[in-house]
Amino acid sequence: MPETINAEAMAIIIANQLSTVAAKTVLDLTTLIQTMKANGISDAIIRETLMTDLLEGGRLFGGFRNQIKNTVKSGIGMASNRASINTFTEAGVQEYRWQTVGGGKVCPDCDDRAGEIDVMEYWRTVGLPQSGFSVCQYNCRCQLLPDTYKDENLTGKLIR
Repeated sequence: MPETINAEAMAIIIANQLSTVAAKTVLDLTTLIQTMKANGISDAIIRETLMTDLLEGGRLFGGFRNQIKNTVKSGIGMASNRASINTFTEAGVQEYRWQTVGGGKVCPDCDDRAGEIDVMEYWRTVGLPQSGFSVCQYNCRCQLLPDTYKDENLTGKLIR
């Protein structure tokens, strides 16, 4: 039976993304504090500025929250896609169609693959949805569907 997608690999990807987000936020925070201090701003004003950013979801802490939210959302999508692929593989599906999500949110890499049909080995070689191969990286919302799957709106892009 073909190899199914490993949950441990997904956990590593998500952990690395979270670690990167945290490290970037720490670096941005350190840079901001050092810049403010170098410009003679008092510790009290720095503290007040950071608390305002935290409470109001400003550029620094709001960005951190959004990145965490996007990482969790991507993780859920990744798990869903992997579970679907594993189920299809176990059911004996041989060929898969690349299905994009429309609404102007399709990256050029995925748009070029829209409607393309091939075997799973090919898709694993060139890059699965949310595998990081494309411009959209782990934010990809595309899916691989069995080539025989018929439903409405599959002649073009799915609209969210």
